Amino acid sequence: MNKDAPVLEVRKLVKSFSGVTVVKGVDLRLSRGAAVALVGENGAGKSTVIKMIAGVHQPDSGEILFQGHAVQVSSPHDAHQLGIFTVHQEPSLMPELTVAENVFMGFHPHRKIGPIRWLNRREMYDRAMSVFERLNIPIDVRRRAQDLPIAQQQMVEIAKALVHEAQVLILDEPTATLSQRETQTLFRVTRELMQQGTAVLFVSHRLHEIFELCSEVSVMRDGILVGHYKTDDLTPDRLVNLMVGREIQIQRRIYTRTGDVPKLEVKGLSKQGVFHDIHFRVFPGEIVGLAGLVGSRRTDVAEALFGIRPADVGDIRIDGRSISVKSVQDALKNGLAYVPEDRHKHGVALTMSIAWNLAVPNRAAIYKYGVARKSAEGRLADRMKSQLQIKSRSPEQPVGELSGGNQQKVVFGKWVAREPSIIVLDEPTRGVDVGAKSEIYRVIFNLAESGVAVLVISSDLPEILTLSDRILVMREGMLMGELDGADASEEAIMRLATGMVESAERLGGG
Repeated sequence: MNKDAPVLEVRKLVKSFSGVTVVKGVDLRLSRGAAVALVGENGAGKSTVIKMIAGVHQPDSGEILFQGHAVQVSSPHDAHQLGIFTVHQEPSLMPELTVAENVFMGFHPHRKIGPIRWLNRREMYDRAMSVFERLNIPIDVRRRAQDLPIAQQQMVEIAKALVHEAQVLILDEPTATLSQRETQTLFRVTRELMQQGTAVLFVSHRLHEIFELCSEVSVMRDGILVGHYKTDDLTPDRLVNLMVGREIQIQRRIYTRTGDVPKLEVKGLSKQGVFHDIHFRVFPGEIVGLAGLVGSRRTDVAEALFGIRPADVGDIRIDGRSISVKSVQDALKNGLAYVPEDRHKHGVALTMSIAWNLAVPNRAAIYKYGVARKSAEGRLADRMKSQLQIKSRSPEQPVGELSGGNQQKVVFGKWVAREPSIIVLDEPTRGVDVGAKSEIYRVIFNLAESGVAVLVISSDLPEILTLSDRILVMREGMLMGELDGADASEEAIMRLATGMVESAERLGGG
C-alpha cells in the first residue's frame, strides 16, 4: 500500500433527514500524521459528516474508504474496530461507572482460565492511570464519571481514544470545556499521536486553535464542501469569509458610566470550601467579564448570585439596596437572570418547542388560571425570534433540531423576555460558530445599551477581551484582581489566573 495514501477517505457523501439534504456530495481525505480542520457555521453539515464516519448515521449515497478499501461503518463499534475514535463536544460517559470502566468500555481487559473469563480490574485501573499520567492530568480512575467536573469528563473522552491507539482521531469541539492549560495538554498529546501516524480531523469554532494545530482546512457551507486549503495560505479573516460567505466584523463598544450607584454590588461573598471574600460592582449598561481557569469557581459565584447554591455569608445589593438571595425565586423577584454554562442540561428542553421553552420562565405573561394562552405564547415566540434572529421553521419546531447557535439564542430569549435589570452569562457562546457568535455578541451589546448590567463568564480570552468593559480574574475561589477592558491582554489575565502575580493594579472602573 502506498504510504502516502490517505488512511481515511470519504467520497461523494450524501445524507438527508425528513426530505432535507444536509450533506451534499462531500469529499474528504485524511493522511497519516496530519491534522485537517473541518470548519463551517452551525448547520453547515460538519456534525453529520462526522457522525457518518463514526457509524452513528448511514450515508444515503457515497462511500467511506479506510486504508484504501471501501468499508461499511454501521455502528460506532464498527468504527472503533477500525481504529476510528471520536471525541465529542458533549461528553457521553456512563455516569454510574468509574473513570477506568468508561475508558475501556467495550474493550475491558480480561483474565481467562479455560472457558472462564473475568474482568481484570487491576490491569484496567493500571492502564487507565498510565493514560492520565501521560495526559498529565490527576484523576482518580476509581471515581464515578458523574462526580467529575465537565472539563475532566472531556479528558476521559480523550483518554478513551488514546488507550485504543486510534488510527483516526476525530476531535469535535474538544476544547469547549477545557482551560487554556488543558487545551495545550490536549494539543501536545495530539501531536504525539500524529508523530506516531494518527490522522486527525479537528472541528473547532476557535480559529486560533485551527491555525495552531492543523496544516489543512476543509470548509463547508450549507452542506457543500466549498474548498480545501493549506492553513499557511489563509488568514483568520479570509477563513471566516469562506465559512459564512460574508464579512464578519466585531467591534468593541465605547462604554461611559453614568451615575455612581452600581446596579449590582457584591461584598464579602463566601461559601465554605468553594469561594471566599468575593467583592465587585457592575454598573447599569456595563459589561464585566469574569475570567479564570477551570476550577477557579466562577460558575459557583454565578450560581450563588442566582440562588441555585446560595452563599453562606456576604452582602448582595441591587441599586444600593441589600437583598437576600436564598433561592432562584429570590433572584427572579429582584430582576436577575442567568444563562447557564450547559444549555443542554440546564438551559432548554431539547424535545420541546421553541415557544414552550420561551414560555417557561414567563408564566405571568403567558398563563392565565394555570393554562397557557396560545396567543400570548405565540406572540412571545414571534417577538423573540425576530429580536434575536432565531432561525427555525416555526415556533413549534423542537429546540433539539436547531443549530447550536440558535439553541443558545432560545436560552437567551427565555430571559431577555423577562426584561431583567441584571443578567449573568456563563460561557454564552460555547460551541457556537463564528457567525452565531457575532449575533450573540450583538444581543449582549444591545442588552447593555438598554441599561442592563451584564456579568460574563468565559474561558475564551479573546471573547472576554472583546466584550468586557472591566475584567475580574479568579483563581481557586478567590478574586485575584481587576483589569480595565480596553487595556487588558491575554497575558495579563493569565498572570492573575495562574497566580504568577498576587494582585493587579486597579486600572479603573472600581
